[in-house]
Amino acid sequence: MSAPSFAAALAAHGVDARVEARDALAIITVPNADAADRMRDADLRRTVVALAAQHGFKTVAIELARATDDRAALPGD
Repeated sequence: MSAPSFAAALAAHGVDARVEARDALAIITVPNADAADRMRDADLRRTVVALAAQHGFKTVAIELARATDDRAALPGD
């Protein structure tokens, strides 16, 4: 399993994401709303899962990055 080679394969398919490996789990973090919107496409998700398998991963999790604006209101504020 190789997170860097999987990330490179994703980039070659136009997927802007960071990949973290945890054993056979690949955690894909998409950095912004545009990248998250692209992940709504079922064909793209199938491609991501197939690429993950080609790189030795058994499971894929997609994590959406949070806004980095530290001035954003917190729940309950």
